Amino acid sequence: MALNARIIGATALVAAGVLAAGAAGQLPAFGVVDRSQLATPSSAPQSLVCPGPAIAVGADPTNANALTATDTPTRVVGTVGGARTTTVVLGRGEVKGGAAPRAVGAPAASRSGALAAAQLDQVTVGDAAGLIATSCTAPQSDVWFAAGATTTGRTTVLTLANASSVDAQVGVRVWTENGPVDSGSFSQLVVPAKSRKAVSLAGVAPSAGGTVVRVTSTGGRVGVALEQRTVRGLESGGLDMTGPTAAPALQQVVAGVRVLGAAAVAQASRADDYADLQTVVRVLLPGSDAADVSITATPDGGGQAVTLGRRVTGGVVTDFPVTGLADGTYTVRVSAKLPVVVGVRSAVIGDVGGSLTPDATSTGTPVGSGTSSSSAFGTDAGLVGGSGPVNTSTGSASSGSSANANAAASATSTARGIDFAWFAAASPLSATSAVAVVNAPAPVLSIVNPGAARAVRLSGAVSRTVQVPAKGAVAVPVTRGMLVLHGASGLLAAVSYAGSDAVAGYPVTASDQEARAIRIQP
Repeated sequence: MALNARIIGATALVAAGVLAAGAAGQLPAFGVVDRSQLATPSSAPQSLVCPGPAIAVGADPTNANALTATDTPTRVVGTVGGARTTTVVLGRGEVKGGAAPRAVGAPAASRSGALAAAQLDQVTVGDAAGLIATSCTAPQSDVWFAAGATTTGRTTVLTLANASSVDAQVGVRVWTENGPVDSGSFSQLVVPAKSRKAVSLAGVAPSAGGTVVRVTSTGGRVGVALEQRTVRGLESGGLDMTGPTAAPALQQVVAGVRVLGAAAVAQASRADDYADLQTVVRVLLPGSDAADVSITATPDGGGQAVTLGRRVTGGVVTDFPVTGLADGTYTVRVSAKLPVVVGVRSAVIGDVGGSLTPDATSTGTPVGSGTSSSSAFGTDAGLVGGSGPVNTSTGSASSGSSANANAAASATSTARGIDFAWFAAASPLSATSAVAVVNAPAPVLSIVNPGAARAVRLSGAVSRTVQVPAKGAVAVPVTRGMLVLHGASGLLAAVSYAGSDAVAGYPVTASDQEARAIRIQP
């Protein structure tokens, strides 16, 4: 009897709980019709921000802190459906000269298809020369970069372009090989509506061998790009402008990493101050906990992969040198037990005999125009695996001799056509994605497939069907213009360019900006 009483009591409690849950909306109440509705709001017009030309710091001889630009980038803009696009010129901000950033727009994706744009800037004047090819990106409120350095001869500039009609309150947080930086002065930047603000990272993270940057904004969203330029003595070391990399995740994929002239780069990178020519994978675990990180670089189309890994300290920027890569196009995969931010740098060198090389130093017979056998050109770039003393947990390196740098200046004055590029991690694509390809050397579209074998149809500047193997990647030569990828849902892609003295690339983004259906409860 007591047992029956306990069963009846428990049943009553359960029934009461179910009724209470139904009343609270946690469970559907008995006999009540679900009155929620699935609604799709109207898609807003699409907008992308093209960051504008490369910006030099201190090029004005009368003002060491002045920001100047000289170029006018060219752009490729279009939509999947071929709709007419618009362009709005934004303000230059405090940058003198050069073209201003542009905001390009198109009707809602539901009417015109996805919008894509990219810009090209070939810098030939000033202290650094090189190729800049970067995508125009959708304004965002939270973006990451794994690129840049501020050691001697390296400058890194953030371009913050606000295409909205309200001011944007922007905060910039920086990590280096020595950990997170107290960037109080960068925590409350104001980017005026319809204008640009450019800031040099040297003001908050001087002498950083490697940087990872997070940019957040409230009010207006901003289009952000990061530019690095390198000068060694009197020799240009190239420059690059990159868009955001993927947000922290356990798995990251960097598509379309171009390697060209690998033997020449390996030879030149052994000299002091040239260590940052080598291919590296930059990694940051944003938190304080350490984790094991695994890196695999695989040739597109198949081939022998290069795999490396180690335990990485949390909150510290670490560069992994990747050696032994032959010329080609690669997919770099990075995995960790904790979310990680990733970027990849590669370089090209047009004429390895244009100035002193390590071989010249070792034999006592200079190659090129130099007369001194010294190979100490200045401060090492501070990267893991550099030629100077390196702390492998932080990537910091010792300084070289400034006296030797001055003595060797004439030996390095002959331009060798050096350039480098930072490649950002890609994000999954939508079913139909637009790609803008600029008029730069040897454009290649890399498509990475994380799942079962797929067929992707290309239309536009190139028309063909591409078979992408399961868990593999392909590299497809393309031409300038607009491309459309059909059947690309969940795939990742990037466009890259490479010549004897030029290299650049950017991921393809799924920025169709189309409104998604949402469920509304009464």
